[in-house]
Amino acid sequence: MRPVKMVCAAFLMFGMAACSNDLKVSSVEPAQGTFGGGEDVVIHGNGFQPGRGGVTVTFGKRPATSVVVASQDRINVMTPGGDPNTTVDVTVVFDDGKAFKLANGFHYMAQVDQRGTLDKAFNTLGKDAPSGTTAAPKK
Repeated sequence: MRPVKMVCAAFLMFGMAACSNDLKVSSVEPAQGTFGGGEDVVIHGNGFQPGRGGVTVTFGKRPATSVVVASQDRINVMTPGGDPNTTVDVTVVFDDGKAFKLANGFHYMAQVDQRGTLDKAFNTLGKDAPSGTTAAPKK
C-alpha cells in the first residue's frame, strides 16, 4: 500500500508544478512590426498581476509605452520606434526587480518589407487595399 501512496503523491506534486503560477515571460505577439513604432503588441507569460503598476518593457534600449498588465498571462504594450531591419531583445522588468529577457524577441521591418507584408495580407484577405497602396484585390 505504501508504494501506491508514493506514486499518488508524486503525481499530485507533478500536477501542481504543471499548473504553477510562477512568474515568467514566454513570447511577443506579433514578433515583428514597423520601425516607426506605435504598434500594439502583447507580451505572453504567466503569473502577471492585472492592474499592477511599475512594469517596464524595453525593445532593445528603447522603452515601450502604454504598458498595461491586462491579465495573468498578457501584458499589452505599444512599441517604440526602432532601426529598420534590426532584431532586438525584449526585456520585461517588474517593480520587485524580477527581469526577463526574450533574446531577439522583436524584429523591426524595413519599409520595403512592410509594403510587401501589407500587400500579401490584403491579397490573402481578398480585400481592397487602402487608398494609395499597390495591393490588388483578390479576384
